[in-house]
Amino acid sequence: NEFNTGWQVINGTCSGRTFKLGLAGEMRCGDFNVRMKYSSAIFSYREDWVVVVRGNYVYDRVSGPTHRLDITFKDGAGAAARALPHGLIGQSFSSTAPRQGKQDVYPKDGRFATSAMAEGAIDGTASRYKMPGPHSTHFAFSRFDRAYLAAPVSGGGARGSLGRGLLHRA
Repeated sequence: NEFNTGWQVINGTCSGRTFKLGLAGEMRCGDFNVRMKYSSAIFSYREDWVVVVRGNYVYDRVSGPTHRLDITFKDGAGAAARALPHGLIGQSFSSTAPRQGKQDVYPKDGRFATSAMAEGAIDGTASRYKMPGPHSTHFAFSRFDRAYLAAPVSGGGARGSLGRGLLHRA
């Protein structure tokens, strides 16, 4: 609406039960919590990981959607250092040092095909992150089934080479 809010913004399920959340709504499902504020939703897991999703307008748009989602990822209590996060988003938490990947140079006009796939900011190549199925957790750099470390890792992640990725990190 004109105030960038809604009454039923989040739809989900918890233990087979459906729920809908809107302004000031909250839902806890085990260690997972969802909280809706004015125009943002906060998803947290054991307070170790927090994802904030904010709805916003697309300013100065030429065509296409009028709204966008801004997403912020946060790690709490040293979770990233203990878990050695993996995947395209997780790697941005594996080190405090920024890493710049390959970027496209866009022409002033005409058609353009992207070729940059974050090489240099991620381990390996983008094709090595392809999942074998929609619910799979296994790929070349997966740590999904591994245990947390007893103590945080200092420096730059598993091999000292991972860094801040392409997404906003708070």
